[in-house]
Amino acid sequence: MRARLIVTTIVVGGLALAAGAIALAGKPSGNAASYPDLRAVVPDHLNLVNQQQNEYLRFSNGIANTGPGPWALRPDPPIGTAPITNAIQEIRSSNAQHPCGQQPKPSDPCYDVLEEKLVSTFEYHPTHNHWHTADVARFEVRQGSPAGPVVGGNSIKVGFCLLDLYNLDGNAPTSQKVFWDCYTSYQGVQSGWVDQYHQSTDGQQVDLTGLPNRNDYYLVTTTSPDGIFVEQDTTNNTAWVRFTLSADSNGNRKVTVTDHSPCESPGMCGEVSPNR
Repeated sequence: MRARLIVTTIVVGGLALAAGAIALAGKPSGNAASYPDLRAVVPDHLNLVNQQQNEYLRFSNGIANTGPGPWALRPDPPIGTAPITNAIQEIRSSNAQHPCGQQPKPSDPCYDVLEEKLVSTFEYHPTHNHWHTADVARFEVRQGSPAGPVVGGNSIKVGFCLLDLYNLDGNAPTSQKVFWDCYTSYQGVQSGWVDQYHQSTDGQQVDLTGLPNRNDYYLVTTTSPDGIFVEQDTTNNTAWVRFTLSADSNGNRKVTVTDHSPCESPGMCGEVSPNR
């Protein structure tokens, strides 16, 4: 299991841009744009962990792309040439794997890049030895309802190394991974795929220390919480689970999931999330 999650607790009012100017011109084409649709999968594998007299809720978090086009992020300047590298989102004409003119066979489906937009940054972290895209998701613990008050200071923004981890519902347009490199190249999630961070991944947790036992806590996860990425629909980016925090006769506390947000398929409901 790769450790590839970064927790950010300070919201910065703008992008930290790498040195050098970038030309971000749209590329005219007769093709229509195929946008991604970024979705939060219902969180799964919740587990309460005691560590140095603190209690942490660990969980698996999945980011699905259910749109017709890929979520493709290109580094500029190339990764490894600067401490912080701009993340340029490419809006493509299709979910094809090869740019037109570079496909292995002329008959293979291909894509044109129709537009480019500076959306985030790639940041290198020596501890994990690879690059992460900033401000990809937000995790919160709320009380009373999914829109209730945040409790325990538990609202954190996270950055990920984005890649194709598993196929959503087994019906993705392609069975081959396109985004798989955290070290040198593009990051993203192609159409019909999910990037998941398992609950055992370092940093995949929120602090429940000191919260009283209740039956109306909500773990809420939101993909692209600041709306910085270009996508088809920004109203479907949040998923949640309701959980009870309780204790047995010996005072040992546990978390029990009692409900989750509406979801239209086993994949979006977290039922096929790999527990590894």
